[in-house]
Amino acid sequence: MPGCGYLDIASANLTSITHHCILLIENYCCFDNLEKIRLNLPLEFVDPLVIFRGDNAFSENTVRQFLTQLNLPLLIMADLDPQGLIIVQSFPNVIGLVAPYLADLEGLFKDKQKANPKLYEKQQAGCRNALSASPYALIKHLWEMMKTHQAGIVQEYWLQADCELVVYGLDTITLHSTLPMLSE
Repeated sequence: MPGCGYLDIASANLTSITHHCILLIENYCCFDNLEKIRLNLPLEFVDPLVIFRGDNAFSENTVRQFLTQLNLPLLIMADLDPQGLIIVQSFPNVIGLVAPYLADLEGLFKDKQKANPKLYEKQQAGCRNALSASPYALIKHLWEMMKTHQAGIVQEYWLQADCELVVYGLDTITLHSTLPMLSE
């Protein structure tokens, strides 16, 4: 398929897939323009099945059922705001977060044109307890960054910013060259 193309098909009509992992993207704009995002995925994840998380028009519940049916390792590209972190830790089989390098993220959080204090302000109260108690080191680290900067960053900046996206394992705040695969 072309970079800007996608297939809209009922999950019941899929009988098999050849992908070894899934890349779930929170925002449709990024899903629809994925070819414009600089992804640096580990070798075992270079050809993921890319799925839009869903919204009011496309049911997130259907996506969750489909992911359960596939039972594949899941990478998530989400907004880096409190609700985005909640989304990351809410999916089964999630093994990694796709995001810019931490140094690039720090720069984005410091950039008042990109960092969004309204997102943080609106979402932090409802997410604070779950993020503070997260079992994932990466989620806790990103939550601390958000609290420090009192802001969130929407993933649409990955389309504009000259930054490369890499995969972080959730149990650490460092990059992984290889991530654990779930048993098939």
